[in-house]
Amino acid sequence: MSGKISQEALDQLSQISASQVDDFLKRSSITFLECAINLMATHMSKEEIAATLEEEARLVKEMG
Repeated sequence: MSGKISQEALDQLSQISASQVDDFLKRSSITFLECAINLMATHMSKEEIAATLEEEARLVKEMG
C-alpha cells in the first residue's frame, strides 16, 4: 500500500467537513438566537419580544 489518498477520498472528506461546519454554524446560530431572546426577556415584555421577532422575520423574508 502506497499510503496515498485518492482524489475521490479527499473530495468526500472535504464534503463531510463542509457539511459538519455548516451544521455547527446552524446550531450555534440557533443557540445565539435563544440566548438573545432570553436576554430580551429580562428587559422586555413578551409582547415586545414577539413584535421585535416578527419584524425581524419580516425583514429576513424581504431579503429573499
